[in-house]
Amino acid sequence: MAIVLLLGGVVFLMMQGLLPGLKGKGPEGPIAPDPITLEFWNVFEGEDVYSELLGEYKELYPHITINYTKVNYVEYREKLRDAFANGSSPDIFVIHNTWLPLEQKRISPAPISISSVAQFETIYPPVVKLDFMRETEEGEKLVYALPIAIETLGLFYNKDYFETANITTPPRTWEELLDYAKLFTQFDDAGKIGISGIALGTADNINRSEDIVTLLMMQGGARMNNELLSEATFDDEVWVGEGESQKRFSPGRDGLEFYLAFSDKTRDVYSWDRDMPYSIDAFVEGKAAMMVNYPHHIPVIMGKAPHLNFATAPAPQLLSRTEDINFASYWGLTVSKNSQNTNTAWQFIDFLSQPENVKIYLGKANLPTARRDLILWQQQDDKLRHFANQIVSARSWYMGDSLAVDAILRDMIKSVLVGERTAQEALEDAAARATVIIQKIIE
Repeated sequence: MAIVLLLGGVVFLMMQGLLPGLKGKGPEGPIAPDPITLEFWNVFEGEDVYSELLGEYKELYPHITINYTKVNYVEYREKLRDAFANGSSPDIFVIHNTWLPLEQKRISPAPISISSVAQFETIYPPVVKLDFMRETEEGEKLVYALPIAIETLGLFYNKDYFETANITTPPRTWEELLDYAKLFTQFDDAGKIGISGIALGTADNINRSEDIVTLLMMQGGARMNNELLSEATFDDEVWVGEGESQKRFSPGRDGLEFYLAFSDKTRDVYSWDRDMPYSIDAFVEGKAAMMVNYPHHIPVIMGKAPHLNFATAPAPQLLSRTEDINFASYWGLTVSKNSQNTNTAWQFIDFLSQPENVKIYLGKANLPTARRDLILWQQQDDKLRHFANQIVSARSWYMGDSLAVDAILRDMIKSVLVGERTAQEALEDAAARATVIIQKIIE
């Protein structure tokens, strides 16, 4: 019975074109399969990260050639758009987890044989379903991209500062972090910040400041979108409590004001300003005891400062929250609708997504897994295990165009810093501008 089922499965895959290496026999022996070339575009990672996997795939399917191209992130969106416009789009490309609304019409969704809904929801955490799965008008659920890694924001801290202060554990909550920031911040004789307790509070010299503010708003209970995903609603007030004790508050404003407090000279948590170096450089140089950032900076830091005694920890949470909330930023592999070999392209993505191959990729890319079943495996990595644990509590939101909304959120922070707007005014303006971006995509 097992042999019959196996043969049946092979026949099905051949019919679907998912085993391109099998073409049957002719009168003089096996027929050589037609050669296939797939163009694969990616950002950030060089071909060396994929070289071992590309070699293994070539051994399995000698007739398939994968041409890997690394495209500069700044130019990527424009080059991708131009390639689709002139008919030269890659077969396989990557999209950010917030890009599906913009790119969906260009994508050939995964065949069910590659990623069934049940399999997809079992392997990946809920955020991936939100970002990369859509339901048709007929009720069919389709998968548009598969991630190999998922990044979330986490805490980076200088262990030397902690050990000097006889502190053995990093802050687990934002409330604890406030005390740590005050403890570690040092001022010179002129009152300028010499050592920052935590790199928070500004826009231009904090890496991914907009993501950190979003994390704080989400943790506070802000609803980033309305139910129809047609508006940005992070400026809305929400109700808390029950009965006569119910009250309204603005988690979006509270998150923004909490973030800005670290750059407010009138506050006792003042530990950062616009004159400080860029946050990553400050941390590398020992001028910041802590920062909040993504794990892809771990090898960057180790390369710049190989002797820096630092560690990572989970992103701080609010003491009042009953569940952890983390903010995700990651990429998914997908297939162009213009590809002449969509099934073969998805087969390659499926190959990359298998557990043993994911391990190879993660070992070279130094990133946390996207697969639930590899979280335990990644616990052996002291710097990545916290990030791996966070994928199950990761959240995202519908931005329409992430690059445009990122700029809007940075403007929001800066407008309060320079006194142009109050926090509430800046929040409302940012939500209104983000809504315009979202609705342009919908139209």
